[in-house]
Amino acid sequence: MKKKALFLDRDGIINSDKTYIFRFEDIEWVEGIFDLIACANDRGFLVIVLTNQSGVAQGMYKESDVIELHKKMNSYLISKKARVDDWFYCTEYDSERRKPRPGMMIEAVIKFNIDLDKSFMIGDKESDILEIDGPKTYLLQGKYPLENVLEKGSAQVFASLFDILEKFKSETASNL
Repeated sequence: MKKKALFLDRDGIINSDKTYIFRFEDIEWVEGIFDLIACANDRGFLVIVLTNQSGVAQGMYKESDVIELHKKMNSYLISKKARVDDWFYCTEYDSERRKPRPGMMIEAVIKFNIDLDKSFMIGDKESDILEIDGPKTYLLQGKYPLENVLEKGSAQVFASLFDILEKFKSETASNL
């Protein structure tokens, strides 16, 4: 049986986007993220992070730093009763895995047998609207311009994660 997933961008959704975060002590959690992840867990959604990490390609930090950060973030999230099932990251610029290309999502679909038509993607920039059919995309209005998104109607834009959580609850209520 196919599973449903909540895909999350990392910087700007899970933690504040302060540019090139690779140390746990620099994490500032976005208000509402624990509730959003816990709700997805309770409703039977896999929670999967998809994150571009070009700081590795730029030599700002190592891939091992990304892996270690994700382990620490995962432990902290679990302590908050919010479980992330997997973390996918892309360190290269010219890659089919780099968002908005769908490579990381396709890997997750194959690994977990995910039904994209019953899944959601949440991000905070236009590149979080992946070049793939299926998931509903919600964007959090933050530090990136989303005028093109609003004009095209390619995703719904929200002012807070709490607003996204309420929309997610209403969209998934019939699946309970």
